[in-house]
Amino acid sequence: MLTLLWVTVLYPLLVAWRANRQTTLRPAVAWAVAAWISWLALVLADQASSSHPGLPISLVRYLPLCLTCCAGVSVLGSRRPGVTAWNLVVVGGLLAVLLLPVAHGLGQPRLHPAHLLFLSIALAVIVLNYLPTRLGLAAALFGFGCALQIVRLAGGTVPDWLLVLGSIAQAAAPWLALLLSCWGAETDPFDRTWCKFRDRFGLLWSLRVREQINRAADNAGWGMELGWSGQQGTSARALPDPAEALALLKAVLRRFGPPESSGEQKTN
Repeated sequence: MLTLLWVTVLYPLLVAWRANRQTTLRPAVAWAVAAWISWLALVLADQASSSHPGLPISLVRYLPLCLTCCAGVSVLGSRRPGVTAWNLVVVGGLLAVLLLPVAHGLGQPRLHPAHLLFLSIALAVIVLNYLPTRLGLAAALFGFGCALQIVRLAGGTVPDWLLVLGSIAQAAAPWLALLLSCWGAETDPFDRTWCKFRDRFGLLWSLRVREQINRAADNAGWGMELGWSGQQGTSARALPDPAEALALLKAVLRRFGPPESSGEQKTN
C-alpha cells in the first residue's frame, strides 16, 4: 500500500509540470521528479532489505535527500536571466558536495556530522521557504519525513512504524499541496495572481517581489501596499486603477514565466 501511495504521487507531479513547463520553475520540477523516483526506490529497497541484506540501503536512503535539496535550492535561483546557470551550479556544486561522502566511501555514504548538518540546514531552508505560504502544511509534512531519514542516517534509532508514518506523510504532501493550491478564494485578479506566485516560489522570492511592487507604487503616488495576502490601502492617496496595478504586477513577474505574469494558470 505504501508503494502504491508513492506511485500515485506521479499525478500531482504531472500537474506541477503542466502548470510550470513555461516558467522558470521547470528545472525545479524536473529535480522533484528525480527525487520522487529516488524516494520510490527507497520504499522498494526498505521492503526488500529483509530478504536481501546486501542492498546498499544507506546509499538509497541518502540519495533522495540530496535530490530533494537540489529541487528546493533550484527554486531559489528561478528567474530570468540566470535560471540555466543557477541549475548548472546546483548540478556541479550542491549535488557534487552532497555526493562527496559517497565517493569517499566508494559507493557507501561515509557521513560525518558536518555532512549531516549541511544537509539538514539545506532541507530546513527549503521547508522554511514554503512554510508561510498556502503550501506550508505540505512542506512541514515532507520535512518531517526527511528529518526521520536524517536521524536514521546519523545512526539514531527510529522505530519502523515511525519511518513508515514519515514516508506516508511525504507521499501525502504532494497531494495536500495540490489540494491547498486550489483552495484560494481570491476574486480580485491582482490578489489571485500574487497569491499564485507566492505559493509557487515561496518566501524569499515573494519578499523581493513585494518590495519591488511597493517601491514602484510609492514612486507612482499610489495609496496601495502589497501585503502578504494581497493589496491593501495605506494612506489618503488615491488607489490605482485595478488594471494599472495588475499590469505592474505582471511586468515584475515577467522574468519568472508566462503563467505567473499572466495569472492564467489555476493550479500549482
